[in-house]
Amino acid sequence: MSEEEQQPAAGDPAVTDNSASVTSQPHGIQQQIKMDIVQMIHSGENPFDILSHIAKWLEKESGEPGYAQYVEDQIRSIYGFALEHVKPMKNELQEVEERLKRIEKSYENPEFTEEEHIRIGFAINQHKKNIERLKIMIQKAEADHTDMNLHKN
Repeated sequence: MSEEEQQPAAGDPAVTDNSASVTSQPHGIQQQIKMDIVQMIHSGENPFDILSHIAKWLEKESGEPGYAQYVEDQIRSIYGFALEHVKPMKNELQEVEERLKRIEKSYENPEFTEEEHIRIGFAINQHKKNIERLKIMIQKAEADHTDMNLHKN
């Protein structure tokens, strides 16, 4: 068989574009995330929660551990601290408060040396300062910003 005979002709179904592989699945593999996004929008979910949900889905689908956390950290940095949107800062505050509780609980462990207790005590104080800083930032952002628009007109 010659090389030309082995190559499918232009009209041959084997040569058609890849749309057949995409349409072989009724609604595509992304149907669930598409439905989730629309449902979250219709429910009035916070845009940051929608972005976080999509990032978690992408992390799972791509097999890239840590992607969702990276996106959430970037949202906090840019939209929370830099652009002063309240929601990302409140999320950060909640995480810091939860971490403080765990650190305070570990401080009570008598197995730690005096030096370790000093270090843990320092971490407790730093977390308390960070909590106060975040509360002030949130209060200021709530006073200065009344909407959650991601784009300013």
